[in-house]
Amino acid sequence: MAKTKGKTDNKDLTPNEKSNLQADMKRFGYLLPTNDEELEEFNKIFGKTQVMFPEHLKRPAFLQGKAIGDGDNSRKTGKAISLKSFAQAKPANTGKNDYFKKLVLAAEVANQLHKEPTFGHVKFVKVYLLCDKMCEMNLNSSYERHAAGPLDPTQMRVFDAEFKKKKWFTVTRTDYGAYKYSPDLKIDEYKVWYGRYFKNQLNDISRIIELFRKKPSDFCEIVATIFFLWMDFNSNHKPVNNASLIKDFYEWDEKKKRFSESQILQAIDWMNEHRVIPTLNK
Repeated sequence: MAKTKGKTDNKDLTPNEKSNLQADMKRFGYLLPTNDEELEEFNKIFGKTQVMFPEHLKRPAFLQGKAIGDGDNSRKTGKAISLKSFAQAKPANTGKNDYFKKLVLAAEVANQLHKEPTFGHVKFVKVYLLCDKMCEMNLNSSYERHAAGPLDPTQMRVFDAEFKKKKWFTVTRTDYGAYKYSPDLKIDEYKVWYGRYFKNQLNDISRIIELFRKKPSDFCEIVATIFFLWMDFNSNHKPVNNASLIKDFYEWDEKKKRFSESQILQAIDWMNEHRVIPTLNK
C-alpha cells in the first residue's frame, strides 16, 4: 500500500509534544526567538554568529511583534546582520518575560547586599518588594500575608534555585537558619540584562537598596508591612494615618506584637522622610 506523501506517523503530536518541539526549534535556530528567555538560549548557542535573515524580518513591525501582511512585497533574499542587533529589539511585554526580569532584579539586590551581615531571606524579600512596588514595575508577583510580612512564597525558592543553576550565586544555609549569598562564576551575566530591563529605573533601585543597606531585618519587615498596608488603604480609598496603620499592623499576625508602637511610629516617620511610600491610585 502506498504511503501518503509527507506522512511519517499516523499518531498526531500531543499539545505538550508540539510545545516542546516548537521550543527546541526556537532554541536551535529553526524558528526565531519571540521573547527574552528564548533569545537567551538562542544566544548561548549562536553567540554573535552572522545569520541570514530575510529583509521583511528586520522591519520594525516584525521586531515589535506586529503581523506582516500578505501584501508585503519586500525581497526575500537576506542580508547578514548580527544577533546583537536582533537582541536590541524591544521585547514583548508578556507575563512569561516577567519571570526573567524578576530574577535579574533579584540578582542585583543580592549582588549589592550580600556582604551585609544583616542580609538574608527576610531582608532580601522586603528590599526586592520595595524596589518592585516603589518603581511601579508591576512584575506580577503574588504577595501574600505571612508572619514576617508580605511574601511570595514560591518566588524566593525559585530565585535561589535559578541562582545556583545559572551559577550567578552560591546559596548556603547557615547553622542558625539564615541564608548566605556568594557571587559565583557567571555573576556578570545578569548585569547585561539588568541594564537593558531597568535602564529607566537604575537610580530609583539604587536609592532603595542604599536606604536599606545597613538596616536590620526587623526594620525592613516593619517598613515592608506598613508599605503593603498603605497600598491596601490606597486601593480601597481608605484614609491613611498613624492610628490606622498601627491598628492594622498588629492585626496582621500575632507575631507582630513583638514590635513596640514606638518602633512602628519611628518606621512611619522614616518612610515619610525618605519618601518610601506608595503612589496614590489615580
